[in-house]
Amino acid sequence: MDFTTVKHLLSEAEMLQQQQQLNLATHESALLAAQAQHTIAKAAYDESTKKVESLKSQFRDQIMDEGLRQTSRWNDMYYKLVEWKESHDGDTMVPCDPKSSEEVAKLNRWVINQRTAYKYFMNGDKKHIKDHRINALNKIGFVWSVTDQIWDNNFEELKKHHAEHGTFNITHKLNRKLATFISRLRTAMSHRTEGLVQQELTQERIDKLDSIGFTWKLRRKARKSSKRDTVKFDFMYNHLVSFKEIYGHLKVNKLEKEWKKGVGKPEKKVFRRLPLFMAFVRKEQLLYVAGQPCALDEEKVGMLTNLGVEWKKPMSEPRKSTGGEASRKKRKKTNDGSDCGGAMYQYQDGGHLTEMEHHLEAAHIPGMEHHSEAEHLYKHAAMMGNDDDDDGAADIAAAAVAALGNSEMPTIPPPSLPALPKPEQGMLL
Repeated sequence: MDFTTVKHLLSEAEMLQQQQQLNLATHESALLAAQAQHTIAKAAYDESTKKVESLKSQFRDQIMDEGLRQTSRWNDMYYKLVEWKESHDGDTMVPCDPKSSEEVAKLNRWVINQRTAYKYFMNGDKKHIKDHRINALNKIGFVWSVTDQIWDNNFEELKKHHAEHGTFNITHKLNRKLATFISRLRTAMSHRTEGLVQQELTQERIDKLDSIGFTWKLRRKARKSSKRDTVKFDFMYNHLVSFKEIYGHLKVNKLEKEWKKGVGKPEKKVFRRLPLFMAFVRKEQLLYVAGQPCALDEEKVGMLTNLGVEWKKPMSEPRKSTGGEASRKKRKKTNDGSDCGGAMYQYQDGGHLTEMEHHLEAAHIPGMEHHSEAEHLYKHAAMMGNDDDDDGAADIAAAAVAALGNSEMPTIPPPSLPALPKPEQGMLL
């Protein structure tokens, strides 16, 4: 190719470049103009939004009253809730009791739907419930979160108790509910300190507890190991050594399950106590590692470690699995889609309205307040130390199981609630 041809091609390319440069300048100018128009439009929209909110706030009661005068299913259910409140000492928490009438069951489902719609509303999806309906429910003291309400009630009771008695050290015998509440608070703070996420213990709640001088750490006296404790430990440890010599491993729980099913029987009757003993020493070893008072010392921990006991990981150390898809599938399998079972009500943020929330609403209790009593019995049964006490250990273990079951607590069967998918536009209106 001669130079004349090259020069001609270069000239055409340069002319095309100049044209594209002019086009680019034109579009940049248009873009700047469009951005200016967008800024103006955005400011006008913000101003109109402020005006609408101002008018809604100014005439909130009139808008609410007018909305409640309309004929609609929502208004019918609202006035039924008002009647329920008047006949139940101002309580708007309608329990899901299978013994209730169909009307009460419908009202319970409606109340739960309002809470679900409100969660969407707070996440920016405002098509499921209107402003004036939220205001109407707020006016009658509607409880948007059952768990929050229970926490607030427990806090007020704790505050009153401290004002009267000047202490936060409450035993289960004195007040089981408050003792459990305090224990849960201290455990949650301990986990939070270790870097674990504790949704139940928010900063706002920490500030409220600090404002009344709540003591987060319970000061305990160092436990002195008695000669009797040493004899008990030595007795159970010797049988653990004997177990390993006979079976070649320390999988006491696995064999205990087989024995219960009738597959074989233990070489020694005392071997049936080893699962309790192993659970006890593993828990005490966690306290030992954390530097807290416990029933083990360096020598005993070393003896068990050398024998081949595998210790639990502290709560602060990561696990192999934290739930994920496998756990969700497992939970889904246990949910038959009926009544209040399982996590049927999924919110926009991925949360769920679980069976526990329905049960808390039905029972008005924080639940599971008996673990400390069971734990005490469990530890005592684990450390019983001779063949003559075998029946006594069995009785104490049975008492621990009974305490875990807590037959005095009300048994709350799952309520009749249909599965609630993400509501479509207008379904609750």
